[in-house]
This record gives sequence, C-alpha cells and structure tokens, in this order.
Amino acid sequence: MGDFRSARASIREALRDFHLREYLPFAWIMLAELLFVHLASNLGKPWGMAGAGWIMRTAGEPAVHYPGSFVFLISAHARVESFLFAVAGSFLIPLSLARIQAPMIGMPPTGPETARRARRAYPATLLGYVINFALLIAWEFLLQAGPRRLSSAFLGGFKADLLTWCVGVLGAFSLAAIFLYVPVRAVEESSLGDALWGGIKEGLRLFGPTLLIVLVFAWPTLLFLAPLQLRPSLLVARFRPELISVFIAIAAVLNSFVNYFIYSAAARLHWLSRRRGA
Repeated sequence: MGDFRSARASIREALRDFHLREYLPFAWIMLAELLFVHLASNLGKPWGMAGAGWIMRTAGEPAVHYPGSFVFLISAHARVESFLFAVAGSFLIPLSLARIQAPMIGMPPTGPETARRARRAYPATLLGYVINFALLIAWEFLLQAGPRRLSSAFLGGFKADLLTWCVGVLGAFSLAAIFLYVPVRAVEESSLGDALWGGIKEGLRLFGPTLLIVLVFAWPTLLFLAPLQLRPSLLVARFRPELISVFIAIAAVLNSFVNYFIYSAAARLHWLSRRRGA
C-alpha cells in the first residue's frame, strides 16, 4: 500500500509543480505531429502533397484522395508519432526527465550538464522504446487471435469492438508502465544494461502504482482516440471527414501533456521508492 500512497503523492506533486521548461521537450514532439496533420489535411495543395503525400502514399494511391485520405490519416499519424518518439523522443524525454530530476539531486535544471545526461540516456531509451514497440505489435496480433474472436462470438457488432478496444488499451498501458522507468534510470548515469533491465525490473516491481499513474493521466486522450480507432469510416460518412484531423490534433495536444505528467509522476515515484529503500 505504501507504493500506492507514493503514487498518489507523485500524481499530486506532478500536477502542482508543472514547469514550462520541463514540458517543452514534449511540446516539440507535439508541434511536429501537428505539422504533419496540417500537411496531410491539405493534400489538394502542392505544399501539402510535398510535405505529407509521400508518407500517405505508402498506404496506397487511395490514401492521397479525398475523402478517404482522412481515414488513412489515422494510421499514417500513428507511424509518424512512433517515429518521432523513437528518434527525437529518445533524447527529448530524457531531457525533460533530467530537468525534472535536477532539483532532487541539487543541480540546475538547465545547462550543459542537463543536456549531457539526456544524450547519455539516448541509447537505453531508444532500445527500450524499440522493445516496447515490438511487444506492442505482438500484443495486437494476440488480441486479434484471442479476445477479438471471443468477443465477436459472444457479443458481436459494436459491443465486441468496444470490448476488444478496451482490452487492447489496457494491454498497451500495461506495457508502457513496465518500460516507463528505463529513461528515468538512464538519466541517472546508469549503464545501458542497468538502465534497460533495471528499468524493466522496476516497472514490474512498481507495476500497480505505475499503471495507476498512467490511467489517471491518460483517460482524456482516450475520449478522442476511441471514435478514431473504433469507427473512423462513420466520421467520414456521417460527419465531415476533416473531423478526423481535428480529433487527431486534439489528441496530440492532450497526449503531450499526458506524457509529460506521466513521466513527471513516475520520476517522483522512482525517487520516493529509492529513498524508502535506502
């Protein structure tokens, strides 16, 4: 129960101690996502096609023609988001964590030492993200083979899709909770092996409290992701196709704050856990 009390205290402290300098690394990722969504929503213009058309076209020629392009935009944005978090996020997330941890260890939150710690954390953070992403893909395959078939057999229709989606989201959040401490430990001058495997072990040890942190902060984004992932064609057919890009943009903005608060709370829980174990 002590870990859950620490998790609740970490959540409150993360919300109370928001600092723009700590959040800014996540804002850069968000701005890149919004730029892609804007370009992909204007494929009828030369600059839109030049900026995002080559990514959209990887899904086939229908992906660059209105209105079907907006349905393909969902998966295209997911690929761009994954790329950004892997390549840029493996530095920017540790940079934010280094700034969050600085007051805890008596260091200035900005400066060359903070950037050095973020650069040092890049390999472990990237490797952790790649492993997490591979497990997430495996989870999606298992989801289609197991829960989706069972729910379709007993429920059918939208209820089956909704149940499968909820199980899928819970599994994805569970994986995220396990790998959350990899960059946290990597910033602390840890070796690659200690940051990666030590971070995974810490995620397993603090799984319940960490999943609580993820669920507390992540639910607002799900309100906009659910219709995109469950019934995208309905948004195109019954409403305006452009609504998809609006929902993606809102989710990207929310997600940037969600990720910041999750990592901020996890860093504090990690710190409290170490102090209690010292």
